[in-house]
Amino acid sequence: MARRRRTETIGFYYILNYGAEKQNIFLDDEDFLKFLEIIDDSAIAYNFTVFTFSLMSDHYRLLLRTTHKNLSLLMRQINSRYGIYFNHKYKRVGPLFQGRFKSWFVHDEHCVNALAKYIELNALKTDIENKAGHCGWSMSSYAETLYCANNELIDGMDVTDGMNNDELDNVKKVLSANVELKEDAISIENAKKPAWYFTEFATRERAIAEAIADGYKQTTIASYLNVSNVTISKIYKKYRQKVQLFNKLRDKGIFWSYSKKITYCEASISMFIEHLLKYGDFDDIKLGVELFGKRVLFKVWDKRLKSDKQFIKLNLMLARIFFGMDVESSYFKEVKNERFEKLKLLAS
Repeated sequence: MARRRRTETIGFYYILNYGAEKQNIFLDDEDFLKFLEIIDDSAIAYNFTVFTFSLMSDHYRLLLRTTHKNLSLLMRQINSRYGIYFNHKYKRVGPLFQGRFKSWFVHDEHCVNALAKYIELNALKTDIENKAGHCGWSMSSYAETLYCANNELIDGMDVTDGMNNDELDNVKKVLSANVELKEDAISIENAKKPAWYFTEFATRERAIAEAIADGYKQTTIASYLNVSNVTISKIYKKYRQKVQLFNKLRDKGIFWSYSKKITYCEASISMFIEHLLKYGDFDDIKLGVELFGKRVLFKVWDKRLKSDKQFIKLNLMLARIFFGMDVESSYFKEVKNERFEKLKLLAS
């Protein structure tokens, strides 16, 4: 009898997956880090957030929240990429994981909090018992390695006394509910036509990213735009790099006057580039030039930063190294602040 198609909706999911025959899937720290790197990369592509995780030698547990109906797609991406990495590194063949991943939709706030604690304790319990060959990583210890992490549920979490009866009941409620997703089939329900994305979103790269997040293949998008698959792949790769750079700077507190949760899509390109030029390190700015192009960065610098007398030394460095200008610091002392001049006129 055919299995039911996987039912998907937007919200919280508890994910569990074991290695084939419960063999180890993480053999050293590099493996743990690679898995988290793949999750981060997939989060940019498929717009999800991780609220906690527990990575054990022979399995992993995740609590994540999706914003698109694409759980099957994103989990296939994570498992497939990590499986390829692991098999190549250890010169093995065959499936790495024990069949389809298990997942439960979590709609109750109390159950979400209980599951977060349950997952955290999964790794801590193993550390305490000191089982040979079963080391684990939990989000409370390694959150800084994951850009797509949201710490709301684990901040201030007290795990010293384990789980109380109410918390255990909430976990059981989720695990015993008849809502486990049943099939790996990937489909686009009520799919929007490709044209919708390119009229709904202001930039082509955003439209491409949203279409992919909703399950469209890059080949389909390339065919619609009448461009090569390589072109779509390059655009999409740059978009993901921009989001990664934005998240890195946000998590360092560079966008201090904005919400701590602001996303790349919510911010303007001009704001992003201005803060990148002001507060990013040399390598960040260099990457910004590669991603946005020198002309775009120069335009923002010329309009927003060049006349700011607080950044004369920075402007001198930017002008000489990144924009190829043969100028001295005196040049910036004489530049008029156009925005300030306009304010003076309005006030007069």
